[in-house]
Amino acid sequence: MLKQIFLLWILFCSANFLSGQEITFKSQASKTEVSVNERFVVQFVLTYGQENLSFDKQPKLPDFRELTRLGESQINSFQFINGNAFNQSGVEVVLVADREGEFTIGAATCTINGKRYKTNPIKISVKKGLKPKTQGGKRLQGAFITTEVSDENPFLNQEVILTVKMYARDYSILNRIRNYQEPDFNNLMAKFVSEKLDEDEKQVLINGTTFIQKVLARYVLFPQKSGEIEIDPFALNVLISGYYGAENVQLTSDPIRLKVRNLPPGKPDNFSGAVGNYKLNASLSKKEVNANEAVNLEVEIVGSGNLNTLKTPEVPVPEHIETFAPKKKDAFEIRPSGMKGAVEEKHVLVPQYGGDYQIGPIAFNYFDPSKEKYITLKTKSLLLSVEGPEPPKTDTIQENEELTDHVRTDSSTFDPSSIVPQQITEVKDKVVETVAKENNWIWALLAGLVVVAGLFFWWNRKRSADKTSTKTLSEKQLNSKFNSQINNMLSDLKALAQQNDTSAFLSLQEDILTKIGMHFSGTEFAEFTESSVAEKLQTSFGNLADQWKSLLLECKESKYAFGTSEKSLMEKFRETEAVWKGFQK
Repeated sequence: MLKQIFLLWILFCSANFLSGQEITFKSQASKTEVSVNERFVVQFVLTYGQENLSFDKQPKLPDFRELTRLGESQINSFQFINGNAFNQSGVEVVLVADREGEFTIGAATCTINGKRYKTNPIKISVKKGLKPKTQGGKRLQGAFITTEVSDENPFLNQEVILTVKMYARDYSILNRIRNYQEPDFNNLMAKFVSEKLDEDEKQVLINGTTFIQKVLARYVLFPQKSGEIEIDPFALNVLISGYYGAENVQLTSDPIRLKVRNLPPGKPDNFSGAVGNYKLNASLSKKEVNANEAVNLEVEIVGSGNLNTLKTPEVPVPEHIETFAPKKKDAFEIRPSGMKGAVEEKHVLVPQYGGDYQIGPIAFNYFDPSKEKYITLKTKSLLLSVEGPEPPKTDTIQENEELTDHVRTDSSTFDPSSIVPQQITEVKDKVVETVAKENNWIWALLAGLVVVAGLFFWWNRKRSADKTSTKTLSEKQLNSKFNSQINNMLSDLKALAQQNDTSAFLSLQEDILTKIGMHFSGTEFAEFTESSVAEKLQTSFGNLADQWKSLLLECKESKYAFGTSEKSLMEKFRETEAVWKGFQK
């Protein structure tokens, strides 16, 4: 009986311990200091007990930005540590950097049972020259490796395919390959090609001897400087049976030298450095809209070349159309034949007034290395018809200036006597005649005028002081009224967030942020733009101005572009409330 109670107690304690085990979400990198184009691994691992997890939000990986993701795999493991059971699940990502610099891998996030978990950011330092330079041309009697490039004399930023091959007399040598090493790609942007072809392993005849040819790796290179660029040898080890057992023998390729040509003169305006072969497309999601209705403008560049760094062209947009920061989408692949695909950019346009608008033409320039000349692509103008009120006229100021010029011209011939009545002229003549006859009383009159002027000056000064006091009091009252208005609007905003009414929430949030910007910058609505108001606020509020601008643009993008946001409405409310409190300090 005691034994059964003891066993039940052990089971009860174990269950409580496992259910109370802390859930952790951590990230770690295989290396934090790597060389250019050296692959490394980052793991995002969730550790928990045996309880069932309820994900409110599935784990989200960070944006790796300028680091290239080569691949990823799932992590699932179960282990006992000090008698306790643990589950681990997550993702392992293979990354590479193609240039020097300091890179930060952001935090991965997930929400479990209402609690948000977040990994720590990881800093990666990428440098050149960390890999030791190996001696080239090391061979065995029955095996060697070579490197081939598609063009030894490319232009700057032109695509070059590099292929690393191994030749062996029999398959047993290929099965004993170890420790493949790639060099630093100094002054080159290098992309590893993961795709394999059916012909990557075949038999070939070299000087009458049959060898097995195996493609070890492919890279797509883009030279980043003109002149001579040397690519150091590639290396690998082969296990060879010897007298004292297996011996690790290193094979290396010969170094490669590229003679990179600079781009010829005569670059067109707005040339961004694109080299390759491209096509340009542009389209509107709607051709007829109402005022303040969003329309999407998609600009697409399709072709082959260094799409990874391709800069999309500027879009000329007419006045009275509000634009938002474009969203870029990369839809290209790194294939054995090179980098191919498309770069797409979506612009959200919101016309403010009615009328017919012409958007474009949009121009894009690139250099074609096969033709050795610059090519300019242009789209047709896109027409947008908007139903709504007419834009305000802009010729009022000009008309006023013309009227002022006319008055100034006429004033040169102005004769005061032409508009002075005859009676006033007669009175003036009598006063002059009287003063000329008797001038004793003039001094008394002048003294009286001085006294009257002094009293008038005193009264006017007192009145101005009273007005200033009244004005100051009015400003305080206005500020108090404005603060009360915004606080009431924030209460309504919180209620909309709790009701999950997205459309009404975004409209009210935009109204609140717009009123705040106008009030603290002294800007009228007719002159209101996010950038100009943020610039005015910058002098008094510093970084708070950028927070205000970012929040307002995010609100408008969600409202007009119908874009999905990972933030809840309550998170958006708290950010709006925090910005308002910042302006009140």
